[in-house]
Amino acid sequence: MDQSTRTRLERNIFPAAHQACEPWEKFSWHTSAHVAHSSQALAIDVFGTIKTSANRDEIVDALVQSLGLPTGGPWDITLEWSARASLLKEPSPTQVDVYVESPSAVILFECKFTEPDGVACSQTVKRNGVTPCDGSYGENGAQEHDINSRCALSEQGIQYWDIIPKVFHLDAQTDYQPCPFAGPAYQWMRNLVVAYKVGRQKNKKPAVVIVYADHANLSMAQKVKSEAWTEFTESVRQDHVSLHVRSYQEILMLAEEVTHQDSGEKALWQELCDWVERKISAISSDGKKPRRKRSTRSHTMAAKKRVTGSEIT
Repeated sequence: MDQSTRTRLERNIFPAAHQACEPWEKFSWHTSAHVAHSSQALAIDVFGTIKTSANRDEIVDALVQSLGLPTGGPWDITLEWSARASLLKEPSPTQVDVYVESPSAVILFECKFTEPDGVACSQTVKRNGVTPCDGSYGENGAQEHDINSRCALSEQGIQYWDIIPKVFHLDAQTDYQPCPFAGPAYQWMRNLVVAYKVGRQKNKKPAVVIVYADHANLSMAQKVKSEAWTEFTESVRQDHVSLHVRSYQEILMLAEEVTHQDSGEKALWQELCDWVERKISAISSDGKKPRRKRSTRSHTMAAKKRVTGSEIT
């Protein structure tokens, strides 16, 4: 990494989170991490600051308690975590923005900013003139594509559908047209399947949390409040692996509450709130500046009831 690249990255990462990226030369940077709309940079801003905070365990405890998950650290936080390739026989192992683990729980955080949704299955994309999958899951589609499995990925030995019935209210021996995971739900499925498998191996409670920037002009904020998202979460076997959503504003509010007696830490989180607000205010999904009806601090206070009240899924 040359000095010019590092300087651009440093300017786009909240200063208190810099230590979480060490060594910078070996960190798994995205190509757009230096730009204001980078979802990786925003995730590092918040979770990197939590990772380096003297109150890390207390902050994570407050967050997982709001999710109904087992509390009690110490909490280990890994940024840009990748599953082992052997876990599900994936050629390209599932990677998540933040992996958090305690003696009792494993939690995968998938963080979004300006992205419209999750990532769709690559098998539905034409490559070299061939589309491996027509978007359906079933025997007919398999015959048309001259494979023995209902899923093109299963044909390659990838074990998603070995675990999917344990995570979703779905049957691997039933045909689905379209496949439930041909589109953006594919990414959430991978996260949930990996969390379940890791949790089983470690004998710990697994969970997945989708983190988003809460603004009316950002697509993920709209997505997680939609009927389609409610339908998707209802398809998850929450007793086996729980799926949650939390906004950055809600997480920052919890961190500020936990550290309210530490004047130095409280000031730090107030600075981070302002930092995140500037990024959200400067970017929206349609490329225009969002209408600033209220500040991140106002969003944070409005989110307080949602965090401390009933569960959000």
